[in-house]
Amino acid sequence: MTVLATARWYDRTHPLLRLERTEYQAGLPDPSADTYLDSRGTSLAYNAFTHDWNHVVDAARKADVLFLGNSRAVYGFRPQYFQPWLDRIGLRGFNMAFFGGTGQLPLWLIRHYDLHPKMVVINDDRFLLLGKTEWEQALDKESTWGAFKDYYGSAAAWLVQKRLHRIVPPLRAYTGRRRLVVYRSIGTGAPIFVFGESEGKPMTRLPSAQADQAVKAWIDQALARGRRTSAEFLREMDRRGILVVLTVIQDNGDFAGYYMSRRLNERNGRIYVHAMLPNLMGQAGSHMDAESSKRLMEDLMPKILALPRVQALAGKQQETRP
Repeated sequence: MTVLATARWYDRTHPLLRLERTEYQAGLPDPSADTYLDSRGTSLAYNAFTHDWNHVVDAARKADVLFLGNSRAVYGFRPQYFQPWLDRIGLRGFNMAFFGGTGQLPLWLIRHYDLHPKMVVINDDRFLLLGKTEWEQALDKESTWGAFKDYYGSAAAWLVQKRLHRIVPPLRAYTGRRRLVVYRSIGTGAPIFVFGESEGKPMTRLPSAQADQAVKAWIDQALARGRRTSAEFLREMDRRGILVVLTVIQDNGDFAGYYMSRRLNERNGRIYVHAMLPNLMGQAGSHMDAESSKRLMEDLMPKILALPRVQALAGKQQETRP
């Protein structure tokens, strides 16, 4: 009791060790009936979508447009900013991007759940290389029961720890890396950043005309595989009659994914819409904040809606209405 009392006193008095600096601070909401725990140091969305826990796949089944990609797509393709544009042509969108994700899981989900969106908008930042993340590899080895325990156990642990550490100091949170806590909307896929610092760091870098030598060497090494994997993904989209629109959100780094996407598309010949804007603001590393997502959607969505094939989709949508 003495140790506990001392720790609580230290927590209240020491400016660097307060609950307000951790995910256990007061006022953080629990997941609601319309949201689920996507990330808390590790991504649970892979598990949730693979097994359709909480019926997270339902909205993807109903969506006309799926927005796909990695974590930069989670931050960049925010439904509150793309949906007003889709409303103009009567289409419904859903953000099915995953932290660290490539096209491997979306391709599996489209096949497994027999999804038939009219269009996919892809942040092709190594997306078409179809690499498996560590979370996908772990799921491959796990039984359905094991996945159930992992997903719901992690969600329950968050609720318990969130309350427990209002009483017992979260010592690990003081010494370790603070973990981002993200919920996602079941209906739209929108990210809800429950805990995570907004860095406010300018994202000023834009890709130059040519990649540097290190990126060129990586592309040359990965190109043959990329051609095979991108062909597999695109064949499945064609088989299902799904329009593919590619873009790449800036990463404020070496833009390796951007250069690879352009190189692959020289052969694939798919619609590519440029989406690089100057002077965006980062929320977490190379991920843009909400205002930058709004700017991105205001630039990108009119270009997508103006595409003749998208206009044709909108026309078909109007024809099917009673």
